[in-house]
Amino acid sequence: MGLNPETTPDPTDGIARADLERAISIYLERAYPDGTFPEAVRRRLVWREAPGPIPLHDRQIFEASSSGPEGSPIYAVRLGNAKYPHMKLQVQPWPSEAGFLLSVNSHDQVAPPDPASPEAEAFRALQAANQQYKEQIESAWEAAGLPTFLSYLKHYIQNEETKLEDPGPAIPDDRG
Repeated sequence: MGLNPETTPDPTDGIARADLERAISIYLERAYPDGTFPEAVRRRLVWREAPGPIPLHDRQIFEASSSGPEGSPIYAVRLGNAKYPHMKLQVQPWPSEAGFLLSVNSHDQVAPPDPASPEAEAFRALQAANQQYKEQIESAWEAAGLPTFLSYLKHYIQNEETKLEDPGPAIPDDRG
C-alpha cells in the first residue's frame, strides 16, 4: 500500500490545530496520570500559544524522519511519559480521509542491553510499561475519533467486506 502523492497531504499544509491539541491532551493525560510533566515537555509545547495550523515541517515542534512506508515522512514530538522521557507522539501523512495517522513510538527498541546483563530485567519492565502507555493512548485517540493505524485498518477491512457482500451489478454475459 504505497502513498499516493495526489491524496497524501503536503507537510507544509500542516495538521489542524484542534486535532493536534486533542491528540496531545489525550497523550499527556495517559502518559502523566498525576497531571505533572517535565519542564522539557512544557518547552516543547510553547507553540500552542501561536494561532493557526501547525506545519509538520516546523523543526521547533517536530522531529522529522523518513522511516514511514517507502521512506515517507513521520513527524514526532518527544513528550515522554512518567517513567521514560523519550516516547513520542507521531504524525504520519497518510492517504486517508484525515490525511494523517497518529501513533506512539515508545522509542525503546534502539539498543537493548544484553539479556544476561543486570539491567536487562529493568529494561524489559520499562518496555512493558511503555507498551501499556502506547496502547492506552492510541485506544483513547481512536475512541475520540482521531485517526490511528488501527482505525484506518478497521475502516479498510469494513470497506473490503462491504465490497464482498455487495459486489455491485452483475455483468451481462454476451457469449450466448
